[in-house]
Amino acid sequence: MWSAQDALVLKWLALSIGHQLPQHEACMHLRGRGVRRSLQEVAEKLKTGQYRFVHRTDIRGYYAHIRKPQIIALVNRWVTDPVHRQLIEQYVYYSVERGGEIHTPVYGIPRSCALSPLIGGSLLHHIDQHFREMNPDNVFYVRYMDDFLLLTRTRWQLRRGIAQLAEYLELSGFERHPEKTQTGRLESGFDWLGFWFGPDGMTPSPRALQNHHDRCLRLFEQARKRGASEEEARLRVRKYRKRWAKSANNYSVRDE
Repeated sequence: MWSAQDALVLKWLALSIGHQLPQHEACMHLRGRGVRRSLQEVAEKLKTGQYRFVHRTDIRGYYAHIRKPQIIALVNRWVTDPVHRQLIEQYVYYSVERGGEIHTPVYGIPRSCALSPLIGGSLLHHIDQHFREMNPDNVFYVRYMDDFLLLTRTRWQLRRGIAQLAEYLELSGFERHPEKTQTGRLESGFDWLGFWFGPDGMTPSPRALQNHHDRCLRLFEQARKRGASEEEARLRVRKYRKRWAKSANNYSVRDE
């Protein structure tokens, strides 16, 4: 339960401690990196032709299953200011209201908060470090929040990497999302951050296209329910489709 003042304090807190918490270069959702840079890095690695296998997965309900004591331990190790620590503890042990009752969830951190991406990124720093210490000629690893991508040269390296990742996640109380896990040969293609990497290069993924289609339908239905004419509703959808296409084009990685 955040007020506008709470949100402002949490934003200030995120800016204040961002340089103190561990941030690995393999974690691409943090400040100064982003989707485009991650897509570029993956595309460059694929151009080398040295990898043959891929494993892409994410954590089922990452924010909701974070163990609060893990965050406190992380903060106590890296953050020195007692005021910052106290504010983070209040953020961790936040309250929610359901059916008129207020309680503090046993697990998890809030999603709609400027501090959460920073905490979520730093909490898995040890996994980033482990995989990036491997021989880059054999294994490439990158993460975007709770989305993981492994490229390997051999099937044995892939199996070993999958087992190690699963072990790390299990130790922290997480599990991979079965519906968002993909394993196989690179030539079969794979989905990463809404784009499909396949033999024909990088294009919007089937999942992203389906989400786009569903969004268009919802926009049309919402406009009609609010009294817009059919032509006005179609115009709203066309404007959205134009913005979506421009955004997808901006993220696309082209050969120089």
